[in-house]
Amino acid sequence: MKTAVITGGNKGLGLAQTRCFAAHGFAVHVVARTKGDLETGAKIQFHQHDLGDWRDTGYLDRIHAAAGGIDVLVNNAGVHLKKAIWDVGPDALEHLLDINVKAMMMACGRYCALQRDSGGAIVNISSMGGLMALKSSAAYVTSKTAVIGLTRSVAVDAAPFGIRCNAVCPGFIDTDMTRAALANDAERRANIERRIPTHEFGTAENVADAVHFLASDAASYINGVALPVDGGYAIGF
Repeated sequence: MKTAVITGGNKGLGLAQTRCFAAHGFAVHVVARTKGDLETGAKIQFHQHDLGDWRDTGYLDRIHAAAGGIDVLVNNAGVHLKKAIWDVGPDALEHLLDINVKAMMMACGRYCALQRDSGGAIVNISSMGGLMALKSSAAYVTSKTAVIGLTRSVAVDAAPFGIRCNAVCPGFIDTDMTRAALANDAERRANIERRIPTHEFGTAENVADAVHFLASDAASYINGVALPVDGGYAIGF
């Protein structure tokens, strides 16, 4: 049985990824601060860890030792910050970069060190904010753009060891968080839907399927890409 580690796999997009990988026969190890909506069992295990402590990648060592290897690492954990650039304070910025960039970079590095004799696949979750500007989200966009740069660099450095690294860039996805954010702004939601060529929001399962594909043997010659899962929003309409 193959092994996957998914950070932030306890809720939202991450939970859909956890369920997707488990359904495809993986033993899934979820790393997060809380169990959230996660249901553990024979195929899904929970490991409590705060990714804000970005220097600590010991969770990967422990899972690697217990499982005998890690076939797939999905760096899904992330935080959002919706503020205009002049309202971004140093503490909020530090917290955002600690989780969205530093923790991901350290995880990629440690994974490559652990798997350099065995190969593997990394999928980093960026955002359409890594591909285009988003209003009042300068810090978030900066962090998600950095994820794409990190992904490309890891892809180049790790390729000789049989490790691929790709990124997924979700667009407007119909999650609890999105619904809550737009609950009192029907006009904005309608405007967004008009711009999406498919005229509908995506689902968490759409994102999970893309992540699983990039991690699978079906994508064995795909390396260093930033794959939009946005119904065509980022290309304009």
